[in-house]
Amino acid sequence: MPDGLFRREAFAYDMIYGDGSTLFLRWAQAQGVGRIADGIGMLIEQAAESFFLWRGVRPDTRSVFALLRAPG
Repeated sequence: MPDGLFRREAFAYDMIYGDGSTLFLRWAQAQGVGRIADGIGMLIEQAAESFFLWRGVRPDTRSVFALLRAPG
């Protein structure tokens, strides 16, 4: 991809998630993007919404984010 596609205030989002940044997110950061995110948030929040629909209780997702982002 050509250089200079992003402004500093751009937001790069990759729906893929896993341990560490994806190739796209690393590239976007190298291009100067100020904010990045992967798809783990979407996965967690979709699971919480499904839980709410089935059980009528909306779980607090902050602890899940913390657990999945914890080193080790």
